[in-house]
Amino acid sequence: MRFCYLAQMLFEYTPYGTNVLPIHLSRFGTMVFETSSFLYSLFEDTENSINLLEIWQGFDHPFGDELQKFAKKLEPFKDELRLVRNRVGFHGSLNRSRERAGLDIFDFESPRAREFARLVRDMRSLSLKMIEWYIKRMNKAARPSEIWQEFMTELQSHPLIRHSKGKSRAGSN
Repeated sequence: MRFCYLAQMLFEYTPYGTNVLPIHLSRFGTMVFETSSFLYSLFEDTENSINLLEIWQGFDHPFGDELQKFAKKLEPFKDELRLVRNRVGFHGSLNRSRERAGLDIFDFESPRAREFARLVRDMRSLSLKMIEWYIKRMNKAARPSEIWQEFMTELQSHPLIRHSKGKSRAGSN
């Protein structure tokens, strides 16, 4: 699906001015779908998902309240975001009418769309703070590959990750 959107963006620009949309708008649209899909995935509630709230509960960090507040603000959008992720952003759909479901959150004339845009901006800011905090508390002498290894080791040792790994192995037998 992503390849198709990217390929479409490529062909929307023509030197003869016959493109359907200005290239900056189509790139923006693709990034909106991708970003929204990833945002939903970060807070998805299904048993086999990686839920940011649950993962970070296993770490000693100062972001618990901010993450909880953000999750509450995101809640009214989750049903539509699930549809966007499943039908447009990540998985695709067989027809345009199915893809339309959930797109109302992007209606730029609605206060709801502006609220959603603020949520995306707020999550970006929070994510950057969380990443910066995590990197700053790492051993300064570590090289980037060592930082990555430390991160992966800590992530893999988290109880929820260990638990889900065991489930997937058990489920595949």
